[in-house]
Amino acid sequence: MSTPLADHYKGYEIHVQALRRAKDRDDAEDSPRHFDIVVTIGRSAQGASGRSEMFGVPSDEPFDSPIDATRAGIDYARRIIDKQVEGVSVEDL
Repeated sequence: MSTPLADHYKGYEIHVQALRRAKDRDDAEDSPRHFDIVVTIGRSAQGASGRSEMFGVPSDEPFDSPIDATRAGIDYARRIIDKQVEGVSVEDL
């Protein structure tokens, strides 16, 4: 399991975990890896623990590295905060 990466955006705190999937038996040794990406979004607060929401990042595409997968998670979280993902909201946090 990876250590969550943290970022801040528009008053929200974002934590991203990129969890590497096992390779299929027929995958080449150097083939790109698939990751399950989870983002947790909460309000940034000094000294207080607030509510947060967890979201899975939809992706069927492989990534070349965990860094690329993590960047995709941050981009997805920012799109949620900017209300660009239909049916998903963090307004109640």
